[in-house]
Amino acid sequence: MSEATPTYRHIWRIAWPVMAASLSQNFASVVDTFFLGHVGRNALAAGAIGVLLFLALGFIGLGLGTGVQILTAHLLGERSPEHLGDLMRQSLIIGILIGAFLTIANFLLAPALVAWLVSDSAIEPIATYFLKWRSLELFPLILFGVVRGYFSGIARTGPIFHANLILSLLAVGLNALLVIGYNLGVRGIVISSVAAQYAATGYLFYALRKQPYSLKPLGTSKWFRQLLRYAGPAILQNLVGMVGWFIFFLVIERRGSLALASANVVRTLYSFSMLPTWAYATAVGTLVGYFWAAREKSSLLKSFWQALRLSILTNVGIVGLLLLTAPWVVPVFAKDDPLIVRQVQRDLYMIAVSLLLMPASAILISAVVAVGQTIQAFLVEVGIIGLYLAYIFWLSEVLHAPLTILWSAEWVYWIPSTLILGWLFQRSLRLMRESPKTIPAIAS
Repeated sequence: MSEATPTYRHIWRIAWPVMAASLSQNFASVVDTFFLGHVGRNALAAGAIGVLLFLALGFIGLGLGTGVQILTAHLLGERSPEHLGDLMRQSLIIGILIGAFLTIANFLLAPALVAWLVSDSAIEPIATYFLKWRSLELFPLILFGVVRGYFSGIARTGPIFHANLILSLLAVGLNALLVIGYNLGVRGIVISSVAAQYAATGYLFYALRKQPYSLKPLGTSKWFRQLLRYAGPAILQNLVGMVGWFIFFLVIERRGSLALASANVVRTLYSFSMLPTWAYATAVGTLVGYFWAAREKSSLLKSFWQALRLSILTNVGIVGLLLLTAPWVVPVFAKDDPLIVRQVQRDLYMIAVSLLLMPASAILISAVVAVGQTIQAFLVEVGIIGLYLAYIFWLSEVLHAPLTILWSAEWVYWIPSTLILGWLFQRSLRLMRESPKTIPAIAS
């Protein structure tokens, strides 16, 4: 950002590469779902469990990256870029240790975990293989989250887009070659995912050579405690959210492979449609963290409201496009299985409402964390997930509601979280004192 007052252009400049990167990264997930559907209904159902378990672990890297992003933005707001080298070095050490531990633990424990969670004997071996061997992807994924957090914090998000473009293109090419060309099935999907993630992470490290700040460690500052302060609650918050999402899918799994396969398609389309909002939230995290450190309340609020407006308008367009194209898009994932197609098309109307409810909560989560309320954000997440799960079990076990109605649980998540996070954000702003100093600019 080249000036203190934020504009829509500033928000868009930070958000669009993250949005494009997330779209391309999740396009790889869409590709996985497509090729799992190509293999068959059981593979598509097994992929739902395997992907969710994998994402739950991968979100640890995202939480660590959130801590790096906030601390990086704070350093720039405080005009202390000389400490970025120490921050990055120590963040990468933590990332390497976490990535190695998760890879080994997941590889060894995947069979027992899937056997405990999955009741369908036809799905269990596929889900076990998928999760066990995709554990090799966790190490580069955690490091990817750290470096991505740094680039988001300095408002240089272009490399994130390029890295994820590499990820998506390799995923498409390798899946086409190995799954269709060599008929390797789930094995080909796993090989494609692991290879693509290593290539994308390697590029992001290469891009560090061209960013504007010195990353030479001075050895004068220690960041482990502050990283734990910001990243720890963010990691736990992401994990709690994924636990809720995962239990939701376990409830669905008890209803058979048809329900689980259709839910996997809905999850893919839903997650893909949420990406622009999370990109705007990334911009909010950078800008709010920067203006919070600089004590510029008016600019902070302006950037928040601009991002929220953009997010709402974008999601209105996405909902319209999703519902209009569903008759052509859904059969692509379901391999023309009419039962799956009908179920997905019914469920998409529930998801459309969720997409209109989510922007306020998603933007507020990022803003609350950026002003240092990480513990509070985590506690809100725990409480809301508890409500979310109670609602799911009430619908499923007491009312025996159909699958479509179960998706209304997303509404129970977004609405209360918006109200509570909004109150937390307002309370933080009331305690903020504006600085009379001229605000430094983020390097552009």
